[in-house]
Amino acid sequence: MITINHYKYTPQQNNNNNINFRGVTKELSKKFTLCQEEVIDEFLKDPDANWIAGALPDSWLARLKGKSEEEIKNIVKKIFLVFRSAIKHLKPYNAQKGSKEYNQHRANLENRRIREASRFLTKGLRHFGILPETNSVNLKRLKVNGKFINRGYVLREKGKNPTLEKLFIKKFNKPINSLNPESTTNGQFSELSHGLYLNEHIKSEHMGKFFWGDTKVGYLATKYETPPKYISPIVKFKTSYKDEEEFAQDLLEQTGIKLEDIKRSETPIGKYKNGEFHPLPKECTILEYLQTIFKELGLYHFDLHSLNALIGTSKNGKPIVRITDIGGIEKIN
Repeated sequence: MITINHYKYTPQQNNNNNINFRGVTKELSKKFTLCQEEVIDEFLKDPDANWIAGALPDSWLARLKGKSEEEIKNIVKKIFLVFRSAIKHLKPYNAQKGSKEYNQHRANLENRRIREASRFLTKGLRHFGILPETNSVNLKRLKVNGKFINRGYVLREKGKNPTLEKLFIKKFNKPINSLNPESTTNGQFSELSHGLYLNEHIKSEHMGKFFWGDTKVGYLATKYETPPKYISPIVKFKTSYKDEEEFAQDLLEQTGIKLEDIKRSETPIGKYKNGEFHPLPKECTILEYLQTIFKELGLYHFDLHSLNALIGTSKNGKPIVRITDIGGIEKIN
């Protein structure tokens, strides 16, 4: 993965042959920021970052193989600006409720803008070598809920042999006032910073991947979790099982989580009653287990619920629970 950190460029490579650019991305990845002002201050120190931090997915960068480090650096910066223009293009049809535009044309106008933004992204990604001429990318609006989210989109590659990582584009509402206590855990500044930090410090398969964010436009690009084929993304435990071993098998098949990992984390799982094993409600077992991922870093996710921890697909096609939203994470010790 190539990280665009913009200033203090160092040409050496790390053990994974990743190119390093020191700057705002590197600084935000090193520490857990406690307030929005800290994030803004890092961007002010690095004006060349242009209020963008993070990295393109590896599968996208693989399309640039053979180019020099400097060429790739410049291309990635331009791709970020292509996305900035595309996401900005979606904004005008978030019209004020009650207005003539909202009441009469909202759906049609917004859908047209989505198609226009998709064509613009396709043209830009083809130009910079990320997409072949035979393929395109398309934005699709998703149903999302959240106090601080404005819209949610999935971006997919379509055409011959698609290999690009699917993206979830989280579009935030207007920036949160820094005097609002929730600005420390939610919004484009804090969530981008915390996502970069978690990428660096949590090596768990249950942690979603965060790629980059643009705080000027107010969006975050993360990995889109595709539900596994032929398996329901809804977890349903039985009331009782013959024994723990039967429960362990059902847990693994539905979520990809091993019971021994949950027990090792000292998360309660249930108890025997009348000779059968009765599991605790899934929210207790799964969500409490996921909280232990943050515990080692002295963090706690105060808004972790079933909509923020989705069933996705592991590398071998099996179901796996992944945390996909990090709004609400705080330092507790």
